[in-house]
Amino acid sequence: MELNALEIQEKNKNDLKFRITFFFVFFMAAVLAIFVITSILQVTTVTRFIASHYARPPVDRALNMINPESFEKLSKSLDPGDPYYSITQQRLYNIKLDTGCRYLYTMAQEEGSLFRYIIDGSDIFGGEDFSSLGTTEDLDEWETAAIKTFTTGAIHYGTIDRTKYGITISVYAPIFNKSDEVIGIIGCDIDAEEIVEWIRHQVIWQISIVGIVLAVGLVVYLAVIDKVNKSFAVGF
Repeated sequence: MELNALEIQEKNKNDLKFRITFFFVFFMAAVLAIFVITSILQVTTVTRFIASHYARPPVDRALNMINPESFEKLSKSLDPGDPYYSITQQRLYNIKLDTGCRYLYTMAQEEGSLFRYIIDGSDIFGGEDFSSLGTTEDLDEWETAAIKTFTTGAIHYGTIDRTKYGITISVYAPIFNKSDEVIGIIGCDIDAEEIVEWIRHQVIWQISIVGIVLAVGLVVYLAVIDKVNKSFAVGF
């Protein structure tokens, strides 16, 4: 059955409107995708930069003064009377004060994901932020960077993490013995509240820009569709 002129014109109009709509939806999806990817990359880049510049130096300093043999012995004996324990704890605490990090500590594996604090330099002995020798933590409740450091023997950077200890960014480094076996990890956490606030402002600004782009795009889309309708009406 042949189409009359009106039906042909209506079909052409609908085809054109479909192509315009498809282009508009594709354009909006591309804008949103770029926004999401940019936001993720921004958070990742900022987090890595902060961690490497502010949390990594305390870890490096701590690694340089850890005696692997004494540390391994202490991690097995858990003897708080060991002179190495008190001396190293004070040194770690001094590094913490010098660098301004929030927590600086060493841990050793007890079993599976259960780890024990060995030497905690986050506070003075008995302080609010101090964890006693042998205090356990289930690292499955932490971000994966800590466990990865122990299992891979490589330094790992954490993400911005909200825990019972606050909002922090962490760096973890392995402690090796003379046989190149990982016998523990050093962790350093720095406050991330200001970073989170900065990121929040950046995201709000980006959302505002995307909103403006979407609004302008919608106005243009509606104007084009209206023009198409009028053009076909005149043509008919």
